[in-house]
Amino acid sequence: MTHFSHDNDMSCYFSGEKLYGDDFSKEQLAKWYDEEAEGYSGLVNQSPTDYSYVYHALNEMHGYRYENLPQGCSALGVGTAYCEEFLPIISKLAHITALDPSEHFATKELKGIPVSHVRPSIEGDMPFPNDSFDVITCFGALHHIANVSTVLKECHRVLKPGGVMFCREPIVSMGDWRILRKGLTKNERGIPVTLFIQTVEKCGFHLSRKVLFDFGPLGKLMSMFGMAIFSHKSTTMLDYILSQLFAFNIKYHRTGTLEKFGPASIFLILHK
Repeated sequence: MTHFSHDNDMSCYFSGEKLYGDDFSKEQLAKWYDEEAEGYSGLVNQSPTDYSYVYHALNEMHGYRYENLPQGCSALGVGTAYCEEFLPIISKLAHITALDPSEHFATKELKGIPVSHVRPSIEGDMPFPNDSFDVITCFGALHHIANVSTVLKECHRVLKPGGVMFCREPIVSMGDWRILRKGLTKNERGIPVTLFIQTVEKCGFHLSRKVLFDFGPLGKLMSMFGMAIFSHKSTTMLDYILSQLFAFNIKYHRTGTLEKFGPASIFLILHK
C-alpha cells in the first residue's frame, strides 16, 4: 500500500474539506493547464486502437432518459473529446460546441451535426454570451480542471434559462495526485461530494437529480475480463444497486481496502 503523508498543508485537501486547485494563483493555473491540456489525449494515444466510448448506458440510465430535450438544441460539451457522448441525443441537436484543450480531439461534425472546437482559457472564463446553450454535458472533465468552482459558474452563466446540464465526476481523491499514478494524468483528482453539491447550488443551479455510482470492486472485476461496466445496461444497473447498498461508505481519500467498497462517482442533473 502506498504511504500518504498528511502534512499540515495538504490534510485539508485529503480530508475533503477543501478542493485542491480551486484557489490557485494565475501562475499555478497556467502550470496545471499546460500539464493537463493533452493529458487525456496522451493516455488515449498510448493505445489508440483500443479506444472506444464506453459510457452510453451510464449516460442514458442516469441522465438522458430523464429529460425531454426540444428539437434544435444548441449543445456545449465541456471536455467532450470526440463528442461521442452526444450520440444518444444527436437527433435533438442543431449544433455542438466542443470546449476542449486538446487539438487531438478536434472534429468538424458528428453524424452530420456541425461541431465548433474551442479551446478553454487558462482562467476558466468561457468565450460565449450569457444564455447561449440549451444543454451542457460535462462528463469526467471537472476533475482534470484546477478551478472547478469558476468553471461551474461559467456553465451556469452560458446555460439558457430552462436549460439542463448533465454532469458526472469522481468523488474520491483517485490516490495521491502529488505522485505519478498509472493510467491517470498528472493532476486529476476527484471532487469531494459535499463540496461538489454545495458548489453547484452556490452557482445557482437547481439540482434535480443526483445518483451515486461507480462501485470500484465491480469495475476491477470486470476489467479483468476485458469488459466495460457502463457500456451495458445490465452491468450499469448492477453497479447502481451495489452503489446504493454501500452508499454509507463514502470517504474522499481512500487508503484501506474496505474503504473502496463504496460508490466512487456521482451523476448530477442540473437546471437553470
